[in-house]
Order: sequence, then C-alpha cells, then structure tokens
Amino acid sequence: MKRKITVKLGRREFSLVTDETSEVIQKTIERIEREFKKYEPYLEEAGMEKILFVMLANSVLENVKLLESLEKLKKKLHDFVKSGGELF
Repeated sequence: MKRKITVKLGRREFSLVTDETSEVIQKTIERIEREFKKYEPYLEEAGMEKILFVMLANSVLENVKLLESLEKLKKKLHDFVKSGGELF
C-alpha cells in the first residue's frame, strides 16, 4: 500500500510516496537524518541544494562500490560452483 512519508531536514520538509515496508522506511529516514546532521553545520554557508547533492553523491558512490563488491562475490561463487565446489 502506498503512503506519503515526510522527512524534515533543517527548516525544510520533503515528502515522498512509497510502498516499502515500515521497517525499510524507518531505516531509510534514520539514515537520511543521520547523514544530514553531519552536514547541517554547513547549511548556512553551503545551502541546502549543495548539501543534498553531496549526500546524494556519497550515497551513489556507496551504492556503486557495493554493487561492484556484489558482482565480485557473485563471480567467485559462480567460479566455485562451476569448479565442483560444494557450499554445504
């Protein structure tokens, strides 16, 4: 079921519509708020747009690294199984 979620960052509120589970939504909001707190002291100097861009860039970078790691693990698993290795 889709629902509207609102997150307050600084003096601004941002809303999104999602059908994710409450647990996933809560973890996501907590992570966004935790990341924003790191940059909040620079809000006056840098502005919201720049802070949000830095947060986005950091998130995408982390995602790229995780996907690369996942692909390496999948290849290792594939090679292991192909060579006749048994998992259990």
